[in-house]
Amino acid sequence: MKKTLLLLLILPLFNYGLSAQVLDFKTGYSPETIYNQTTISSSDYKVTYTGSEKTLDLFKKNGTQNPSKIKNRFTVETVSKTGKIDQNGNFPITIEYVKSIDKKGNSIIPSGTMLYGNATLSSMPQMDSIVADNAEESFKNAIFETVKSTFSQLVMPQKKLKIGESFVQESPLTIPIAGVNIEMVINTTYILKSMNSKNAFFDITQTYTMKLLDNRFETEGTGTGTGKLIYDIPHHFIYENIMDMELDLNLKHTDFGINLTSKNRYKQKAQISTNN
Repeated sequence: MKKTLLLLLILPLFNYGLSAQVLDFKTGYSPETIYNQTTISSSDYKVTYTGSEKTLDLFKKNGTQNPSKIKNRFTVETVSKTGKIDQNGNFPITIEYVKSIDKKGNSIIPSGTMLYGNATLSSMPQMDSIVADNAEESFKNAIFETVKSTFSQLVMPQKKLKIGESFVQESPLTIPIAGVNIEMVINTTYILKSMNSKNAFFDITQTYTMKLLDNRFETEGTGTGTGKLIYDIPHHFIYENIMDMELDLNLKHTDFGINLTSKNRYKQKAQISTNN
């Protein structure tokens, strides 16, 4: 009886201790650290054209399949290394592309491509140069600008969260279809579900809102996403991120209509170690 009473007294205190934990969520790179990252992204697109027989024949003569189906899969492996922090709070970072291939095994970014830049404890890296042997200057510039853009999209707000609390991040998305840029806004909600001394575990939900500013088309579209995120607390870095997304978009012109459906999956994982 005494043991049972003691257990009943301890359990509320234990549960209170867990619920009172506060996560200091702030993502970024640390000095003198190595990040081995693997990213796998896959997509399945289907575009269907509707309209008069004359219009559809024109699409056919131009070599456009109806419906058009595209499946992609990309695997990218990188090694990021950071150096010592200086008196101004800056530290160098290098990013090496170890492997970058499509679903057929074709190389997208040459192995050994290196990017150089600097970072701080409170900001994402600012890349300033690229070295890619035997690559054309235009191709190197495209890679460089893509990486810079990616880092700007990876910026996440700093938050102090208890289990059950959440935050929302808004980001833009542009989808080109038949010469028309469909502008969308993605609202991503991160909910802290649990945590321990090493990791914090989030559930992710997404909604996509159409924002097309083209009077030539009637438009409608919906999109959703769900996922999981694991945050490495000691290294204040995203250890794993998995997302499944679906889109259904419709564009209607006087002469024809376009329907786009897509299913996308994104998975990224990092192994973190000390850079001695």
